[in-house]
Amino acid sequence: MNNIHGNQIIYGSKSETNQATTTNHIYLHPGERSGEFERWMREIGGLLQIDREYSSLKPLLDLIVAVLEPRRMFLIPHPAIEKYDVKACVEIILVLEGWKHDLHRKEPMVRSVLELACLKQRTVVFNMFSEEWEEGFEDEHFYYMAHCRPEFLVFSGSPYRLVGADDLSVKNSQKSFSWKFDNRIKDTEQMLRICKTLLCEEGVIPDLAYALISSCLKQIYHLVIGTFLLDVPALSKSCRELEEMATRVLPQLRGQIKKDIDAYINWSVADFEDLDEDTLRMKRYIPDMVELERLFEIAKIAFEQKMVVLFNSNEVV
Repeated sequence: MNNIHGNQIIYGSKSETNQATTTNHIYLHPGERSGEFERWMREIGGLLQIDREYSSLKPLLDLIVAVLEPRRMFLIPHPAIEKYDVKACVEIILVLEGWKHDLHRKEPMVRSVLELACLKQRTVVFNMFSEEWEEGFEDEHFYYMAHCRPEFLVFSGSPYRLVGADDLSVKNSQKSFSWKFDNRIKDTEQMLRICKTLLCEEGVIPDLAYALISSCLKQIYHLVIGTFLLDVPALSKSCRELEEMATRVLPQLRGQIKKDIDAYINWSVADFEDLDEDTLRMKRYIPDMVELERLFEIAKIAFEQKMVVLFNSNEVV
């Protein structure tokens, strides 16, 4: 440990036995000159790197750093899907230190603040984790291996180098995502075919239409959620809740279904006395098969695009 101009310079390491692989820069302790140190850190301790195309996000990212003081922050781009007029999106992953036991309780409040902060940036989604995420590498958590990598790191509040997964583990992550998605696609395609056949019959009652469309919609969201996320949601969750979970990993899905199908089940028995009125409300609240098939195609394209972004595939989508 050396002393230069009153400040202590400590060559940090995560562990004495693995110093060479866990440290890539010097950790500065302010000593007695904390004011000058804090000013210096504000000047150079901001975003590590951010492409010019995301410059509009810098005020938001600076706000996140100032308010939440994340341990790490990652930015993953999601390209536009011109065929379906879907705008490009950005996925921001926050690793929050000291939130191991409070993340579940505080997350809704933090999400509300973040949503308000990026009110005009509707193409941004957030994922939050506690600092124990790095243990995911040891447990072969493919999500962390694929997403929390140095090439996506835009801010680090940690004095230690980010230890990324090795090439073999990253490749296994890609295989796992592709295998899960391909298997679930078959089930989803079959469900959509059956649903479309049944709904082609004349005189389909609204309750049956709701049950079929709702099941298909949930299946599409489960296709995405089950491929990427570590926790599989309960089947009892509403379509809107599942949409929110799916957009955390494929943001292009946000807002593609305009009708609030969950509102259908809140009607009282008296609402179904008149068939014409019943049919009108079905059209108002229940999306049709064209909308579901469009959502399914967007999910498939968005998935392939994300594989290209995450794994530098040569495949063009």
